[in-house]
Amino acid sequence: MKLSLSFILTCLVGMSFAQSVKSEDITYTYVKLPTNPVQPKVDNYYSTITSSAEAENAKLMAEYEAEKARAEADYQREMADYPAKVKAADDKYAKEMEVYNAKSTATKVIEKQLLNENTKPVHDYVAQPYRRTVSQPALKTSYDYPSLAATYLVLDGFTKAQVNALSYTVNIQGFEHSQPQIKTEVKDEVSVKDGVRTTYKVTYYYIEFTYKMPMSVRVAGMNNQEIFYVAPVELTNTKTYKSSQSKTAPSSDFSFLIKSTEEAILKENLKFINHLVNDRIGYEITTRATSLDYVKSKNDAHADVMEAYNNATIGLKTLTTNETLAKQKLTAAIDAFKVILTESDVYDKKARIDKDITTAIYFDLLECYFAMRNTADAEVILKSLGQLDLSNRDKKQKEKMDELFLDLTLRKAANGL
Repeated sequence: MKLSLSFILTCLVGMSFAQSVKSEDITYTYVKLPTNPVQPKVDNYYSTITSSAEAENAKLMAEYEAEKARAEADYQREMADYPAKVKAADDKYAKEMEVYNAKSTATKVIEKQLLNENTKPVHDYVAQPYRRTVSQPALKTSYDYPSLAATYLVLDGFTKAQVNALSYTVNIQGFEHSQPQIKTEVKDEVSVKDGVRTTYKVTYYYIEFTYKMPMSVRVAGMNNQEIFYVAPVELTNTKTYKSSQSKTAPSSDFSFLIKSTEEAILKENLKFINHLVNDRIGYEITTRATSLDYVKSKNDAHADVMEAYNNATIGLKTLTTNETLAKQKLTAAIDAFKVILTESDVYDKKARIDKDITTAIYFDLLECYFAMRNTADAEVILKSLGQLDLSNRDKKQKEKMDELFLDLTLRKAANGL
C-alpha cells in the first residue's frame, strides 16, 4: 500500500517535535524588601537581649538571703538563751526533787500503787538550738545574652555598629512549664504462634507536659523613638510536649528533658522574632524553594528552550552571591523566552511551542521576573496564563504566583520602587 506524501510529512513533523516538559526543583536566595522600611534610611544597628528572669532571679535571691539571715539571727538568739533555759530546767527539777525526797516512803508507795501515779519529777528536756534550713530557690536559666543576640538577632541590610544606629532589643520573659507527667495508653496487640492468633493488652508509656517562653521585641531609632514593638501572641500560646511511646516506663528524672526543651524553644522563638523584624524593616536574605521547567526532546529541537532554562537557573542561584552575573543570565533567559514565545501555538498539539511548553515558559518567565522584581511584565504573563485552560496543578501554581507578585507589588510601593 502506498502512503501519501502529506501523511509521511505529517509523521516526520510529529516525530521531530516529539517532546515532554520536565520540572526541576531549585532553591535560591533573594533579598526580600521590607514592608515598613525605616525612613529616613539608617545604616547601622545593634542588638541586645534582656530577660525578665534576671529581675525575678534577683528578687528570689534577695528573699533567700534575707530568709537565711533571719534563720541565722533566730539561731544565734536561741543559742544565747539556751544556757538560761537549761539552768531554769535544772533549778526546777532540783526543787521538785527536794519536795519529792521530803515525802515519806509510805506516801510514795500509796501514790504509786493506790493512785497509780508516779510522782517522781521528770527533768524537762531543753532542745539544742539548730539552724533552720532555708532551701535555695529554683532560679530561671540565665544565658550568655550578648552571644545570643550576635547569633540570632541580625538585621539584614544593615551594618552592626552602635554609632548612629537602630537599637534592636528582645526581652525574654522566661521559660514556663507544667510538671511533666508519665502517662499510659493500653493497646491491643496480636501474636501468631503455630497458626493461632492471640490478642493481648500492652501498656505504652509516654511523657507529656506543656510549656511556653513569651518574648517581646522593640526597635527604636537613634533618638530612642519607638519604630516597632510587639509581643507576639504566637509566643504566648502554650505548646504541648509529648514523647514517643515506649513499652518501658521512662525515668522520672525530667531535668534533662526540661533543659533541652527550654534551649530548643529559646532558639526557635529568637529565630521567629528575627524573621518578624527583618520582614518589617530589614532586607532579609530569604530562601525560596520552587521549580523551573525545561523541555526534553529529540534531535535538539528545543535547544533554545534548554539554553534559556540553564541561564535562568544560573541567574537564580547567583542572585545574592554575584548580582552582576545573575542579572546578565536572567536578562538573557528572559530575552530568549520572549523570542521563543513568538512561535507559541496553544491550539496545535504538533507545534514546536505548543500549549504545554508555552505554559512552562510562562512559569519560568514569572520566576525570572520575580527575581528581577519586574511586576509590570509579570502582570502581562499572569493575564496570559489566566486565558489558558490550565490543569489543576498549573492553576494552583498560578494562584501562588498571584499571591507572590501581589506581595512584591506592595513591598515595592512601600519602598518607593
